[in-house]
Amino acid sequence: MRLFTFIAGAVAGYIFGTRQGRESYENMKSKAKQMWEDPQTQQKVTEFTDKVKEKAPEVSAAVSSAASKVTTQVKEKVSHSDNPDKDVPVADDVISDPAQDDQVGSDWAAEGGSPRPQQ
Repeated sequence: MRLFTFIAGAVAGYIFGTRQGRESYENMKSKAKQMWEDPQTQQKVTEFTDKVKEKAPEVSAAVSSAASKVTTQVKEKVSHSDNPDKDVPVADDVISDPAQDDQVGSDWAAEGGSPRPQQ
């Protein structure tokens, strides 16, 4: 009997809560629509849109300039890294061999890669 009372109470709460919840939702929805359609709101939206359109070329130029600077810096760093005097390790970085046959000492040149360097 307690279970039935609990379920009946839960169902009643859900139904009444949903009706009030729906009414609150509809009320908020109508208030938001009323605010959006207000002439003052539309005037502010138009002003903001015009400002964005006015500033767009400046922002675009600034972004383009920044991108050019970054590209130049990256190119300079890459060109400096081609220095032959740089200490480059000769030994393999990878412990395992990516060969498909898993034989010791085999390379993966037959699979499209380059052979291991001779030491």
